[in-house]
Amino acid sequence: MKDVFTSVVLVTFPSEVQYDNWLMKFRTFYNKKAMEFLRDNGQISQRASRVQGDDVIRITIIWTYRDYDAYEKCQKFHGQWGKVGGQFIAKASGYRGYEVWSDLDVNSQE
Repeated sequence: MKDVFTSVVLVTFPSEVQYDNWLMKFRTFYNKKAMEFLRDNGQISQRASRVQGDDVIRITIIWTYRDYDAYEKCQKFHGQWGKVGGQFIAKASGYRGYEVWSDLDVNSQE
């Protein structure tokens, strides 16, 4: 799994209304057809989780790709998000990099 590339973003919302607005648009944008396109271009998985036990509303989004080239191909689609989901208030920070360890690697050695 040494070529697996991951992108992680933490999104912070000022209110439930802004979070609800974002989630509705996120689910619409990443519909079945979109997910098929992304899988066909090398995206392995995508998930969004709401952070628990926090006074603010935060979502962690994790995208996993077969390799960096797949990440770049899929970014062309993800880059369209601003046209659809840009009408909400939130602060985002993120980081990207190559996977260095996975439970899948451990399980495959057995």
